[in-house]
Amino acid sequence: SSDLLSSFRAQPRCVCSRCHINFITMPAGMSKLARSAVSGMVRASQTMAPHRRFFATVDPVIQRAREMQKMSYDEAKEGTIRAPNYVGWDAELDADFKKLTVGPVKGGRPYQKICDSALDLIGFTPMVRMSRLSKHLDIECELLAKVEFFNAGGSVKDRIAKRMVEEAEKSGRIKPGDILIEATSGNTGVGLSLVAALKGYKMIICLPQKMSGEKVNTMKCLGAEILRTPTEAAWDAEDSHIFLSARLAKDLGGHVLDQYKHPGNPLAHYDGTAEEIAEQCEGKLDYMIASAGTGGTLTGLAKKLKEKIPGVQVVAVDPYGSILALPAEVNEKSARTGQEKLSAYHVEGIGYDFIPTVLDRDVADHWVKTDDDEAFAMCRALVRHEGLLIGGSCGSTMAGAYRFIKEKKIGKGKRVAVLLADSSRNYMSKFMDDGWMEASGFSMDTINSAVNEKGAYDKLFGF
Repeated sequence: SSDLLSSFRAQPRCVCSRCHINFITMPAGMSKLARSAVSGMVRASQTMAPHRRFFATVDPVIQRAREMQKMSYDEAKEGTIRAPNYVGWDAELDADFKKLTVGPVKGGRPYQKICDSALDLIGFTPMVRMSRLSKHLDIECELLAKVEFFNAGGSVKDRIAKRMVEEAEKSGRIKPGDILIEATSGNTGVGLSLVAALKGYKMIICLPQKMSGEKVNTMKCLGAEILRTPTEAAWDAEDSHIFLSARLAKDLGGHVLDQYKHPGNPLAHYDGTAEEIAEQCEGKLDYMIASAGTGGTLTGLAKKLKEKIPGVQVVAVDPYGSILALPAEVNEKSARTGQEKLSAYHVEGIGYDFIPTVLDRDVADHWVKTDDDEAFAMCRALVRHEGLLIGGSCGSTMAGAYRFIKEKKIGKGKRVAVLLADSSRNYMSKFMDDGWMEASGFSMDTINSAVNEKGAYDKLFGF
């Protein structure tokens, strides 16, 4: 109302912690350039034509972030900014990892108790025996799934979002009202947006264009600002999502928790996910299979499971196009499809063109590479045969698991667990959509054969 705007002009302030109007309080670390830009926006808002005065004003911090997204990096104006130096697991990360471990996460999800918030619904996810998929694929070993879409935000990344924020709060680095900024492929962004919404932080997400609209819409509804960057940009290029997050943090006085090097990422799985799996399996597990994205899930799982279950072997899955797998030469090219190293692929959320610091590649006993077509066929097979509404990277993980099981002839008496990281909610317009599949070069006749005809998957995907 005009009265409300008049009161803002007389005494600029924010009247509600949840609104996006804040004319006077700017983060102490905000740069002079940003302060000048924000002040100009405030002056402009104070001279609006009378018939426009009833419209809500965009938070100046968000407006500044939108402007920076459109601006090329100018070192003369912004100062020297570089992408973080990600080098794979190093001594510094290892020391922080050991220092910050808190032991097994306690709690659970007793249905008879009322939760205080959705934060209580992160972790303690179920394991499911995949006997129907095993029958379709003629798998003889016992096949289990750790189903992470039961987390509040729909993915395994909810665990690291909660842990990273809590670690930053405990250290005094952040407090409610601060600006959090994160470069993400989507699921960590959803998790952080959820945590930020419940704890009272402003959230800015830097996201490559490739990622699904469902992820974007979910984060927007949670109150986050989404800034898109070119999919083809190298991770350390000036137009990448990682570089943009660094620019925004410096200019706006925000905080990049940085899932690629934050010890809370692998610790969420070392103290939580792996402990749950060991308990659910009653200490009997022969193989644990997971895909590698940031690598925090893989690293945390592997380190704890090898402590708890002697003899367990860890299998890491990496898509063709990525460079995470070892030995390095396996990343060069898919012999079946021709997919080359550092070329674009469709599966979201796993694989990278750099080695994140939270990834200890040596914890994996085996690496398996997968292609998009077998991944999406396996996604559809999981949905069809097990009724598990999983996401795209889950197809890669299960396709890699199947390839490993077949090649190593893992049979009766062995138990294999596969971590299914997220939900089909994020991909209703992608691999769940026949039209998108055809438009993206995947034959639905081929996919349907692999899903519905016994033995067809093996013939179609090179077994």
